[in-house]
Amino acid sequence: MAKKKIYAVRKGHKTGLFDSWAECQKATAGYSGAEFRGFTDREEALAFLKMETEKTVSIDKDREAAGVVEVPENMVIAYVDGSFEKSIGRYAFGCVILTPDGEEIRRSGSGSDPAGVAIRNVAGEMLGAMNAVKWAQENGYPAVEIRYDYEGVEKWVTGVWRAKTPLTSKYAAHMQAAGKELHISFCKVAAHTGNHYNEEADQLAKSALLHTEEEVRI
Repeated sequence: MAKKKIYAVRKGHKTGLFDSWAECQKATAGYSGAEFRGFTDREEALAFLKMETEKTVSIDKDREAAGVVEVPENMVIAYVDGSFEKSIGRYAFGCVILTPDGEEIRRSGSGSDPAGVAIRNVAGEMLGAMNAVKWAQENGYPAVEIRYDYEGVEKWVTGVWRAKTPLTSKYAAHMQAAGKELHISFCKVAAHTGNHYNEEADQLAKSALLHTEEEVRI
């Protein structure tokens, strides 16, 4: 017999677990930005409720646009972006990591793995986030805030979007596993609006497309 479905509402008029679709609908109908999902496993539903979705650093958008970002102690802020060029069949990522000491670390890379090429710039978007988390772990930071412009970077990790392909599933699993070792939060920034570090991450990704001797993959 099929397991009964339960519904987890993370953002809505009411939050928590609900036993029926009707209750879930009542908790989310008309709520802007509602986040909910159906599950057959209670532990997965609880993990969805607990997953961090909000930024942890307050933002002054004018200062951020000018490249002035204050990074709290014991964490890093990473701006990530992806790119794709059909004519050469390559995807790439760019990542700018800011530390509390004022350091700016830049990472980029490209690849031509067929599975990555199939999802175009999305492969680069995910690789940027994965590289930021890896750098934070390797350098002993207990927290990282990912600032992105493509929603899947956050929503596949938090479960708002179902990861339906092998690469998005691998990405979500990798980030969720890393989230057990350090605190990962997310903040969406608008693309191509003059945000200093978002634009720099975008340029890093575009430049990396030309480095055809490299091969990075998810």
